[in-house]
Amino acid sequence: MTTSHRREPAEDTATPRSTPNTPLGVALVGYGYWGTNLARNIVAVPDLRLVGIADAESAQRARAKAAYPSVEIWDGLDDVLNDEHVEAVVIAAPAALHAAMATECLRSGRHVLVEKPLATNRRDAEAVTELAATAGRVLMVGHTFLYSAPVRRLQELIRSGELGKVQYVYSQRLSLGRIRRDCNALWNFAPHDVAILSFVLGEKPIEVSATSVTVIDPAVPDVFFTSLRYRSGIGAHLHVSWIDPRKTRLMTVVGDEKMVIYNDVSVDQKLWIVDAGVARNPDLGGFESLGEFQWRTRAGDIVIPKIDMTEPLREEMSAFAAACRSGEPPVSDGRHGLEVVTVLEAADRSAKNRGVPVEIDW
Repeated sequence: MTTSHRREPAEDTATPRSTPNTPLGVALVGYGYWGTNLARNIVAVPDLRLVGIADAESAQRARAKAAYPSVEIWDGLDDVLNDEHVEAVVIAAPAALHAAMATECLRSGRHVLVEKPLATNRRDAEAVTELAATAGRVLMVGHTFLYSAPVRRLQELIRSGELGKVQYVYSQRLSLGRIRRDCNALWNFAPHDVAILSFVLGEKPIEVSATSVTVIDPAVPDVFFTSLRYRSGIGAHLHVSWIDPRKTRLMTVVGDEKMVIYNDVSVDQKLWIVDAGVARNPDLGGFESLGEFQWRTRAGDIVIPKIDMTEPLREEMSAFAAACRSGEPPVSDGRHGLEVVTVLEAADRSAKNRGVPVEIDW
């Protein structure tokens, strides 16, 4: 989908027209694979009203019209922003268009929810984030897993200290298929894990290193191995690939008291809390040489907590509506999206330089 010149919006465009008792008018830009899920959830949230859907492809517009015959169907962003009933825009276009489209929407006075990543470089992400702050409009990024009940429970476990001191984290986000040409596997998959780590750990990495493997298209790496280092001493490792034989969505958090396995593919056992660890045997007392220094492993129970599941995308849409009403930033606001883009850009740069570590200046 492309953007083009358009006439200036009406003078009152910058002022939301809905009231606390009426749904917020929302337009969806992009009705591809993920856009269909977004449309379904926009319709399902009482505080939102789907005004229309825009897509550059005629076949996608036909599908949208068949699914939602009572809403407007447009072929570009110009038409979206020239409709006075549109108060907020949800963007599900190709990643390279995210920053430019979000900028146009914010300049027109609309609130914006843009799919991840917020931009394809730190400079553009900073610009659109600052624009949202200046315009006084909500900028939210579609880091859907931050609205997932298992991830929120994982954050509680870490923040409460139940795991003790977190020592390291590793994750695998693998599958066979949905190979994209508009971005590589890092920018497609890793935003999820980088966003989750930022959310649950409450800190940003200070150094990133990465290597990649290219199999299909020489210009688009298909596999990435990325390591993150945090000021607190925590280490993290991310493995993403779209040419793996098995769909895997796994994250393991190792603390010095307990460990947690988060398996998003599991239907009813998303979290395993493992009461296990390694510590020096307290019965040994002091030691003066390596021979006197011994460690012991501790293995206790595995607890699988009951988690009341709701669709994360539904929760995300509800959070967007609430943020637009209150003006309070959501957890996946523009600044969070900027952090994720900054880490991805550093990882991509490291991979292009054969794994040379990149320090991040926050």
